[in-house]
Amino acid sequence: MNYTIHQLQIFLKVVQTKSITKAAEELFMTQPAVSIQLKNLQDQFDIPLTEVVSRQLYVTDFGNEIAILAERVIQELENINYKTQAFQGILSGKLRISSAST
Repeated sequence: MNYTIHQLQIFLKVVQTKSITKAAEELFMTQPAVSIQLKNLQDQFDIPLTEVVSRQLYVTDFGNEIAILAERVIQELENINYKTQAFQGILSGKLRISSAST
């Protein structure tokens, strides 16, 4: 199995949006590019990750399990990048700001 991080990220976005077109828009990619990467990922498994029924994309149970694992893998890769920057003295992180109009 030779799937890439990029394929996992695309698959996760497809799972989140439940649409190849919406995933392509959010990833700033073309729809055919997302479809090709999704197909390349699916070809590495004997069990389908997604199904198309009446032009509607559905993620299979197996696909949902792979999505959970892919999300963990990507999170760990982000942790590696964070730790690397911290050791280099380039401390960075995510800042979330919220406000209320009271």
